[in-house]
Amino acid sequence: MQSCENSIAALRRARDCFSGQLDSGALAELDEAIKNLEMALDRRHNAEEVERLKLRTLQALAALVSIATNVRDWLG
Repeated sequence: MQSCENSIAALRRARDCFSGQLDSGALAELDEAIKNLEMALDRRHNAEEVERLKLRTLQALAALVSIATNVRDWLG
């Protein structure tokens, strides 16, 4: 479950770092992802659930990077 702990820490750091650049919807989504990972860690969910949460973590981080770097503006 070390990867869950690492994902939680990464999402918290990203939230703290980019909170000024994110709207309330993005912040709520990050908080939800963190909460779900914490619950998975506490309950020791099955492997399928953990993999789903890992994917959700990666999607949240990708959204943060996109927002923070305005990559979409460069691609358009």
